[in-house]
Amino acid sequence: MAVPTKSTTGAAAAIQREQPSKGGPRVGVIMSTEVGLKAQYLNWRRYLTPELGIEPVWVVIDWWKSDGRLERLPVLPSSIKARIRAQLELREGLKKGPFDALILASAVALPGGNQLLDRQPYAILTDVTPTQLFSFGDLYGKHRTGLKAIDRKKHALWSERYRNAAALFPWTQWTANSMIEDYGADPSRVHVIPPGVDLERWQFETRSPDDGKVNILFVGGDFYRKGGDQLLNWAANTPARNWTLHLVTHDPVAASNDCVRVYNDMTPGDPKLIELYRQAHLFVLPSRGDCSPVSAMEALAAGLPVILTQTGATAEVVRDGDTGFLIPIGDEQALADRLEKLIANPELRFEMGQAARADAENRYDAARNIKMVISILRAAIGDSQFDASHAVVRNSG
Repeated sequence: MAVPTKSTTGAAAAIQREQPSKGGPRVGVIMSTEVGLKAQYLNWRRYLTPELGIEPVWVVIDWWKSDGRLERLPVLPSSIKARIRAQLELREGLKKGPFDALILASAVALPGGNQLLDRQPYAILTDVTPTQLFSFGDLYGKHRTGLKAIDRKKHALWSERYRNAAALFPWTQWTANSMIEDYGADPSRVHVIPPGVDLERWQFETRSPDDGKVNILFVGGDFYRKGGDQLLNWAANTPARNWTLHLVTHDPVAASNDCVRVYNDMTPGDPKLIELYRQAHLFVLPSRGDCSPVSAMEALAAGLPVILTQTGATAEVVRDGDTGFLIPIGDEQALADRLEKLIANPELRFEMGQAARADAENRYDAARNIKMVISILRAAIGDSQFDASHAVVRNSG
């Protein structure tokens, strides 16, 4: 789950204007360009090809129009404007219906009741359930109302959504377990499929020469939740030398010393961001609360050892001691130990980086994973043109 941004890159806007392919079931694909989910959207636009046998009708939630009347209204908070904008874009996009099925990868498509979903079969793609979001408290700013009757009704609505879905595609087993245990979803309809990474874009044949300086990369829009302040503390106090810390974030941050670089102008898929990954020697994200960070999946694909905290589904993203390290939340000594171990040991960085890339190729191939989602969905909705025996199914059970 991520925070909306106020801009959409020209590339994303151009993709959005593309005409859908023809043939097969007509499927409304509802996706968001908010940070964290934008990479998923761009991958789907690239890899949802006519060969997969559906006619996609794109409903894209951009959250913000720089020249919009709504956005120019005074007083109204930006977060409220973003939610209203999202609903307006959803309403406009749904005018392209009717659909043979829906793919929902944005929770904005589920306001109020379930009338929208009752019209056709649907599938849900998500990295988190509401119950899991609530467990993070203020870190995501998501809370129950505190009114038991209202909270019970909302929970019942989500239970109905999960139970009635033709297929559910949680990114991780962590989320799959919540769908089944907290909401009563049918395990046979739950398929754990990560969103994946564009492996072609994130494959680097040569890494920047290791001239003695180790490039450490952090990518987190919400600087505090992602633990960026802990890295600044480390940078100000570590005895380690010959390193540069690169911090990519949307929040204003003051560099603690000359070895720290801050970037506030990058978005998912930005060539400048990809270049930072190419030049990096290791990736670190000491989050206080997280689900399954896409930036860490991209780091694995880039062949980087990854340091994550044990929160949400991060234990499913990095394999501790193999593709990187898992550390306790808020343990700045453990963070320093792992960072300094990797800084001092280029052989270990290389071995973990090789394992990371191999793991990404095995689990995070966006082209393959999108094909799996479409295969399962077509079988679930009873597409007469589809041979269900060709579907590759990964159930949670």
